[in-house]
Amino acid sequence: MMVNRKQQPELKKIESIDILEPETGRLDNGIPVYLFNAGDVGVTRLDFIFEAGSQFQTQPLVASYTNKMLTEGTLSYSSFDIARKLDYYGAYINNTTSKDTAVVSLTALNKHLKYVLPVLNEIINHPKFPENELKIHTQKDKQGFIDDCCKVNEVAVMNFNRQLFGSKHPYGTLVRAEDFDNQQVGRLSAFHNERYTAKHCKIIASGKMSKDILSQLNYFFGYTKKSCEDTNTRISGKIIPGQQKQFIEMPSSVQSAIRIGKISVNKAHKDYMKLYILNMVFGGYFGSRLMKNIREDKGYTYGIYSILLSFQKSAAFIIASEVGSDVCCKAIDEIYKELRILNSEMISTKELELVKKYMTGTLVRNFDGPFQMADRFKSVIEYGIDYKKFYSEFLHVINTVTPEDLMVISKMHLNPDTMQELVAGKK
Repeated sequence: MMVNRKQQPELKKIESIDILEPETGRLDNGIPVYLFNAGDVGVTRLDFIFEAGSQFQTQPLVASYTNKMLTEGTLSYSSFDIARKLDYYGAYINNTTSKDTAVVSLTALNKHLKYVLPVLNEIINHPKFPENELKIHTQKDKQGFIDDCCKVNEVAVMNFNRQLFGSKHPYGTLVRAEDFDNQQVGRLSAFHNERYTAKHCKIIASGKMSKDILSQLNYFFGYTKKSCEDTNTRISGKIIPGQQKQFIEMPSSVQSAIRIGKISVNKAHKDYMKLYILNMVFGGYFGSRLMKNIREDKGYTYGIYSILLSFQKSAAFIIASEVGSDVCCKAIDEIYKELRILNSEMISTKELELVKKYMTGTLVRNFDGPFQMADRFKSVIEYGIDYKKFYSEFLHVINTVTPEDLMVISKMHLNPDTMQELVAGKK
């Protein structure tokens, strides 16, 4: 049957998503393993998730450098050996560090997994943290950091976290140039001994995996890893926000970076899903109110967005943009104007329906394949949330939320008078 390309396809409401529940297992040393066995290609991705994010460090940058340096040499392999072996077998490793977790991800063909798992074992359990490699990285990164300190957007990002959470909170710690010089092999090794252990680890495996994947993981990672008692010397977890408005003068800049936001609720909170939908209406996608007003109508910026960031111990609602310095005050006025409208006028059914269609389509795409499913699982597991229940409920909330519901959420969580504000740029 020929498709009539002149006729728009019928729009259908998405009532459910096929969410694959992971198979679960446990290694001999207690590490939980979650298996998303699906797909058609013989490729496996292994995500080792450690409770080793920046909130657990006692000095700035220790968490990120500990994770970054894992592939720079081990007891048995140099950094060159690691790179050459992974390249030969067509595998790659990706290291990421966030405020809450550190993740080491390996992607490899199933037929080559047995050859690269010994390398991954060395990387995770026996890193050497070579001093000259550390020095090369810190010197290079320090110069990049100094360059970033001349960019209004980077300055706004760094300082707004401190303004929201306070300098005493691990989420608000401000990195300085001298922190790169203070990195020491002993500190990285001690952090690794404390946090990269079976006690603080979870493994997510995804892809079209071989039947013996669990036994392979147990062979290389199921023995008892070195473990130390957790230290109690972490930075205070108390949130003490800074001043409500802050201006950082950068006289040579042509643009000004704007940050407006507040402490919010994370994924474990009952209001999170409705607040996420409200944020989408306000500034969460290209057709949002902020984009229509400040980019399309006023022409003050190339882009503006709002985002709801969720962390284990807190969350943040943030509006961000870069605008011409000459229109900065006008752009800020328009942002607050849109916030006041959100708090006082009901969202139209037409606007909400458009956002609902966009969000349901995005949600479906986010479950298209084993790697995507694993990513969705990874994004909620740290909150102790039931993965399938969370996303099934999220779809239900998207389909059933009303303008009245969102008005209540807006008044409760997005009051313009409770926002903090930072501008970095020309006065």
